[in-house]
Amino acid sequence: MTYAQEHKNVDGTPNGVFGMTEAATKAASSEVLGSHKGLKAKELSEYMSTYFKRTWDHYDVTKSGELGVETMPAFMRFLSSDQTLNL
Repeated sequence: MTYAQEHKNVDGTPNGVFGMTEAATKAASSEVLGSHKGLKAKELSEYMSTYFKRTWDHYDVTKSGELGVETMPAFMRFLSSDQTLNL
């Protein structure tokens, strides 16, 4: 709810499809890595600098600049290198 944006129909009404931009995903990733992996400050910054862009590129194969919210659990597990991450 904090990071995703709902798409709209042609008439402007919400259509129930939610996506996240790269910037929103980066913010959410920092929160998840901090809360679930205990990364903070410099350690978090270095981790994000090393792994975020390559993870984003791995998932945004169409280069649309947005990912569906349904891919976020897999994205976060891949980014954190922890397939057992409980989201």
